[in-house]
Amino acid sequence: MLPLAVLATTGSAATAGLVGAVAQLPPVLAALHVGALVDRRERRGLMVSADLLNALSWVGLAAEIVFGGARLVPLLLLALATGIGDAVFYTAAGSYLPHIAGDRDLMRANGIVEGSDAAATLMGPTVGGWLMQRFGSFVALMVNAGSFVVSAMLLQRLPQNQPRRGEEDEDASVLAGLRLIKWDRRQTVLLVGACYMNLLAAAAFLPLLARAEGTLALPPATIGLIMSAAGIGGLVSSFILARYCDVRRWPLMLAVVLAVNACSVGVLALLDAPAPLAITILILDGASALAFIVTGTIRQRITPDPLRGRVFAASSAVTATVRMVATGGIGGLIDLLGAERALMVLAMMGVPFLVVLLIAGSTASGATRIRTAGSLTADQSPP
Repeated sequence: MLPLAVLATTGSAATAGLVGAVAQLPPVLAALHVGALVDRRERRGLMVSADLLNALSWVGLAAEIVFGGARLVPLLLLALATGIGDAVFYTAAGSYLPHIAGDRDLMRANGIVEGSDAAATLMGPTVGGWLMQRFGSFVALMVNAGSFVVSAMLLQRLPQNQPRRGEEDEDASVLAGLRLIKWDRRQTVLLVGACYMNLLAAAAFLPLLARAEGTLALPPATIGLIMSAAGIGGLVSSFILARYCDVRRWPLMLAVVLAVNACSVGVLALLDAPAPLAITILILDGASALAFIVTGTIRQRITPDPLRGRVFAASSAVTATVRMVATGGIGGLIDLLGAERALMVLAMMGVPFLVVLLIAGSTASGATRIRTAGSLTADQSPP
C-alpha cells in the first residue's frame, strides 16, 4: 500500500521504489541487534510496542503524504521506522509462539499463522486499493494504522513470555545466533532450504508476469486471476496439509517440497494456457507455504529458548539478503535471457539446495531427529 500511495501522490516510481526498499532494510542491517533484544526482553511487550510504533509511523506517513507534500527524507525515515517495527514484531512472534502453542500443536499453530498471512496477502491489496480509490490515501493509511492498534489490544490479552536463562545463554553476543547456525548442522540445513524458498518467492513471479504479458499477450484481468491462485494454494497448505504432515524426517520432506517448487517454476516456462498456469501457481505457492511452515516449526523446536530470537533474526538477515539480491537481479536476467529462460534458470538453481537437503536426510538420525526447544544435552550445547 505504501509504494502505491507514494506513487499516487508524487507520480515518481523511483521515489515509491526507494521508500519501499528502505522499509526492507532493518531485517538485514539491524537483525542481529533485534534478535538480541528479543532474547533479553519480555516478548509480548515487544510485540505490543512494535505494533504501536507501526501505528504511529503509518499515521505519520498519512500526514506526510497528504499534508506534508510527500517529502523524501520524512518518508524514508518513517518507512525505516515501519521496517524496524516489523523486524521486532516478527522476530518476537516467532520466538513467542512455542510459549503458547506447545510442542505438540506447534505445526498446526504455524499453519494458522502462515494461513493468516496468505489470507492477508490475498485480501489486503484488494481492500487497500478499494479504500484508496473510494476515500483517498489518507483514509487508507489511517485504517492501516488502526489495524496495528487493534493488534496491540488483542496481544495484551495474551500471557507474558520472559526468555529463559540457562547454559545456552552464556554467550550474550549478538552473534550467538549465527554461531549456533554454523555449529548445528540442522540449523544450517534449515537455512539452506529457506534461502531457496526466499529466492523463488522474490524472483519467480516477475518473469512469469513478463511472459504472461509479453509472450502470451494475456489481458490484465486474466493475469490477475492466475496470480490470485497463489493465495488459494497458500491457504490450502496452511489450514489443511500442515495438519497432517509427518516431520520426523524433515530434511527429506523439505527436499520433496522444494523439488515441487523447482519443477513448478520450470513448468511455468512451458505452459501457455491460463488454467494450467493458475494450477501450477497454486501448487507452487502451496508448496512454498508448506515449506515455510516446516522450517519455522523445526527451528522453533530445536532452538533453545534463550537463543531463539538471535537465531530467528540471523536466519531472517540471510534470507532477507537473498530476497534483496534476487529482486535486484531478476530484471537483468530477464533482459539478458528472456522470461522463459529466466524461469528455467531459477528452477535449475534448486539443484544444489536439494542436494544438501537429500544428503542431510540420508545421514545419521542425529540430523533428522526432532528435539524440543531447550532439550539439548550437555555434550550437544554449543561451545
